Amino acid sequence: MTAISTEAPTPCAAVLAGLLAAACLAPALWIASPIWTAGVQAGAALPWILCSEAAGGAASAKPASARPASVVKVLRSEPLAGSPGKHVTVVLVHYVPGAYTPRHVHGGDVTAYVLRGTVRSEHAGLAAADYRAGETFYEPFGTTHVFIENPSANEPAEILAITVHDEGAPLTTFLD
Repeated sequence: MTAISTEAPTPCAAVLAGLLAAACLAPALWIASPIWTAGVQAGAALPWILCSEAAGGAASAKPASARPASVVKVLRSEPLAGSPGKHVTVVLVHYVPGAYTPRHVHGGDVTAYVLRGTVRSEHAGLAAADYRAGETFYEPFGTTHVFIENPSANEPAEILAITVHDEGAPLTTFLD
């Protein structure tokens, strides 16, 4: 007989599960649908790609052109069952110390969870804010993301970003 664990899931696992559920299940169309379509792993084979070229202004002493870029790895991208034309894509974004991503928009709604380190982010109309490991932020579709950076001079940062978007929509479009 298999014993059932009464231990609570780790806080990280619980938060990640909650983020995924919130990103995928929010619209009424998705409430009773499976989150992932079995066997589809389109994003699994995609390589690490550059998220940005360092350009534009940021809250840093170094000019943006002298700063490293963030790096994005698509972990998984799948159609949402029960929502024709909609996809969910999960990416890992790595920021070396001082890394910077300039002004951009996303092709869907983004929920981001800081896995390690601290990122500083500014969205149009809002003041820049620091998000630390274990914290989340949300970017509604079409919102201008003025910048996101790793403000640390010696510690890397990583975020897990979940985007719900139309099929074929670009995940990121740079504005500068």
